[in-house]
Amino acid sequence: MLAEHEITEALGGTKLLGKKIESPLDFADMIQQGLPSRSVFFLQKLMALGNEEYGSILGVSSRWLGRYRKTPQKHLDPNVSDRLYRIARIFKLAEEVLESKDAANHWLHRPQTGLNERTPLELIRSEVGAKEVEELLYRIEYGLYS
Repeated sequence: MLAEHEITEALGGTKLLGKKIESPLDFADMIQQGLPSRSVFFLQKLMALGNEEYGSILGVSSRWLGRYRKTPQKHLDPNVSDRLYRIARIFKLAEEVLESKDAANHWLHRPQTGLNERTPLELIRSEVGAKEVEELLYRIEYGLYS
């Protein structure tokens, strides 16, 4: 199970978030208040995603990304914050299971047999899809899926 500090790292760390996250409830509160827009771009760089692909996964347009890039002090609305948290959580889980950032990025882009030949990035757009990706990663971690 991922620790909150690992997800915090994917979103830019305590300094960027402006608050120390010690529990899932801290994240829940921060998501309701809106994560800082800088977290969007920190995770985008970490995942090496272009604007079109990242915007699609995050559920926003490229223009939206451009507006928020120009106003780094802004906070996201709770819905976008929640999606950003979900993407960060799955990315960090993939990184942990596959043991490297590069392996995680590669795996997230490739169709997976355990996901009916869909890519994990395609599925993490919804919570239901994200749960399927998580379950597959746990099966890989515990040797239940080859």
